[in-house]
Amino acid sequence: MNDIKETSNKYEDLLSFFNYTSIGTLYNLTPLLFSEENQQALDELIGIAQVELIGHLEKIESERELNQKIEQWRHQDESPKNTRVIVKLINNTPHTFKIAQTSLPLRPSERESFLLQAHAKTAIKSDFAYTYAAPWPKNKIMFNQFVDFIDQNVGVRFELGMIMNKSFGVISPIHRATVKNTVTSIGSSKINCSTKITSMAEDQPFNFEVEITLG
Repeated sequence: MNDIKETSNKYEDLLSFFNYTSIGTLYNLTPLLFSEENQQALDELIGIAQVELIGHLEKIESERELNQKIEQWRHQDESPKNTRVIVKLINNTPHTFKIAQTSLPLRPSERESFLLQAHAKTAIKSDFAYTYAAPWPKNKIMFNQFVDFIDQNVGVRFELGMIMNKSFGVISPIHRATVKNTVTSIGSSKINCSTKITSMAEDQPFNFEVEITLG
């Protein structure tokens, strides 16, 4: 029989036993494992496994609903006069974040109801007026916004912007969009954070999507 890893309580002992013991040995020990002495511990282990499974299934369903919402946003009230930005947030920390302050064009209800739960994902969207037109000036700032996500002494600032330029094509000017996309830990307790552009339209109004990862 394989060595059983020492643990601090009988539930961990049983779990360790299953992990470190061969199937054949477990089969031979079935009468002992299901004895009255071990039955309560086994029942509780099964209960723990059920809770973990339910949590896993709920997480899968939550992510499916989020992806469905993002897909709807991509095509909702599309307009050549607006640049749509979708920001997906992935929280790998034990902190729950709210919006402390922002210049994003969110409705008050959207700001107040925003909640990024620990070890969860969510998303927000914003539309910005696309006004780049003749004579197509250089380095025209289309928008330059920020949002602070805070949980007590932990926080991050996300800065989002877009600058337009043009270059001369064979027939007509070529419009080029440059995205400002940064995230910085701003709380007294620092956390790892990163951001990346996950997709961007090739043509005006240059809708794009961003993904922020915390932790």
